[in-house]
Amino acid sequence: MKKLIIAVALFFAAAFCADAQNLSVLSKAARLAYDYLKKEGYSPELDEDDDVIFEAEGYTFYVDNTKSDDTYLQIVLPFLMEVDFDDVAQTFAALAACSDITMEKKLVQAYISDDGDVMFATDTYIGSSGNMNEFIDMSIGFMIRAISAFNEAYNGYMED
Repeated sequence: MKKLIIAVALFFAAAFCADAQNLSVLSKAARLAYDYLKKEGYSPELDEDDDVIFEAEGYTFYVDNTKSDDTYLQIVLPFLMEVDFDDVAQTFAALAACSDITMEKKLVQAYISDDGDVMFATDTYIGSSGNMNEFIDMSIGFMIRAISAFNEAYNGYMED
């Protein structure tokens, strides 16, 4: 029985150390976001680029781990649609819809990556207090609400 207890204790100790070791790669802002997301029940994880990924409202988001700036926090909603740059009408409609979202929606920037993926992002700088709780909650809500506006704008441009 003692061996079982020791084995379980070692397992949890190793798991805790591994988690702490992985989190050491996070910038201050990404670590604060990770801690907040975990506390709120989002089950954040680190991806292969050491970004913090999490799911909310059926979408996968990530917190960009900007190691060069500890106070910069960016939350990204990637892969909303893929644009075929060879299709001029689709490219125009997606770019115009991104422009509409960025211009009309507070906090949300819409853009197309070099790979043709439409993405939304929000960003801010955290102060010395590190209080970003409201920003994270607002970012998630604003980006999810912007999806239908993007789709409506995109479809409108495709009809023109």
